[in-house]
Amino acid sequence: MTAHGVRRPGRAILGGSFNPPHVGHLRLAVEAREALGDLVRGVDMVPCAQPPHKKTGHLLPFELRAAMLEAALAPLPWLRCNRLEALRDGPSYTWDTLQAYRAAEPDTDFYFLLGSPDFALLPTWHRGLELPRLCHFVVVPRGDLTAEEFTDMTSALWPEAREHPPVLPGGRCMALPGGGLAHFLPLPWLAVSASRIRELWLAGRSVDYLVPRAALNLLQSHRQAIAAHWQEAK
Repeated sequence: MTAHGVRRPGRAILGGSFNPPHVGHLRLAVEAREALGDLVRGVDMVPCAQPPHKKTGHLLPFELRAAMLEAALAPLPWLRCNRLEALRDGPSYTWDTLQAYRAAEPDTDFYFLLGSPDFALLPTWHRGLELPRLCHFVVVPRGDLTAEEFTDMTSALWPEAREHPPVLPGGRCMALPGGGLAHFLPLPWLAVSASRIRELWLAGRSVDYLVPRAALNLLQSHRQAIAAHWQEAK
């Protein structure tokens, strides 16, 4: 809140392992930023240091993943990489990350971007159903999920949830216990797979136009170390 009582623009947050960062990640961030408009001043892309729900054998070192992401985002000043999860020991829980954001910017609204499959899995996350105390959700459907199915899914997760007037273009909105909103944002989902990129890269095949050029340059400059790491995890 400013001195004149006007709430500052918020910040969108997109987490991921970014192993490696690819065009699907970037397009999601770009299109979400455009859809959110004046609600946010930019999108933070947050590399996960220690994913709680994924095997880490194939995961490149955090420093390299963050460096690739920073290189890919450099031309876009309203997208930034935030390395805060590397500052904590133990699993990188979204709850802890959002608490750190709230502590640093207590008067800011945060919009957490995620796909509909992860939204459905929130009960398996550490304090996942309590996250509306810390953020709003922006849920991007994968597959043929409809707005009506999103509403039903949200009501199943939080029986106290109620429909709220839509805030984003073309979407639905649900008010959640804890104060957050869940926004349904029907964006085209680019079916780009990091695991497929790793397979192609290890086989010596082109990953042009799947991985941003700046990130690909770093992959190439660390080729031997990365190949040994990814091969070992196969």
